Amino acid sequence: MTHVDDRKGPTRAKRSAGRPANRANARALNHGGDSRVTARAGRAVPTKDIAASQFERELDSAERLAAGKRAAPRQKAVRSRTAVVAVIVAGAAIVATFAYILTNGSSPAPQAGGNPPPVLAPQTTAPPTTDAGANPAPAAVNTVKADRKPPVAPQTTAGRTSATPNTGPASPVFRRGQWISVVDTYSTDAGMNADQLAKGLAGKLIAAGIPARAMMLDGQYPGIANSTLQPQSDAWVVYLAPLSTAEAALKLCQAPKTQAAHSNLACPTYEPAAKAG
Repeated sequence: MTHVDDRKGPTRAKRSAGRPANRANARALNHGGDSRVTARAGRAVPTKDIAASQFERELDSAERLAAGKRAAPRQKAVRSRTAVVAVIVAGAAIVATFAYILTNGSSPAPQAGGNPPPVLAPQTTAPPTTDAGANPAPAAVNTVKADRKPPVAPQTTAGRTSATPNTGPASPVFRRGQWISVVDTYSTDAGMNADQLAKGLAGKLIAAGIPARAMMLDGQYPGIANSTLQPQSDAWVVYLAPLSTAEAALKLCQAPKTQAAHSNLACPTYEPAAKAG
């Protein structure tokens, strides 16, 4: 006995009946979700405006995604072109730098003094001409003066004389009560220029600010005597200016300033106008 399942028949009928309804529902959604379209398909399927708006949003999202995918290659192409332009500009700058270096390297080397070589200007005027019968001497003199400075006359010492200090008369006159101190003595018997030596030392002392004088002894001063109490002669002496006492004359002769100019601590003192002894 064959058993027939009655459930399969109605199930198939339901499936076959629901297929046209599903298709109608899909058409209804495509047309804006109108419930009347589904009702014409044989089955009333309630729809809502929310489903249609959601479908539209999904459709917009899909379109934007597709548009973004289409725009991506364009952006990449723009970036590629920018990179190529940057590489070209950098290469041109490098080439210009090398060209500048090569151009400057071929310039002539500067002179040792660091100054550029002089540039000679071309002559614009013709040299002056003179007649055959004219005297060329003045023109030659003018040319020399224009090119060079006039010669400087040599300096001569004819008009200048060295300022020699006044060492006093060779035989001065003394009064009683005037004392002198002798710095040094130069004998004329020794075969030397006693007067020049005496005047030279007196000038040195005067230059140092010391009141010195030079005089010749020829027996005219009784107060300046030798060991035999005779007036001394045949000598030149350098003495300090007369003072009122022997102590003052000795102190002036032994002063550090005088000894710094000429060292001689003996410094004998005399009263030329008074007789010795």
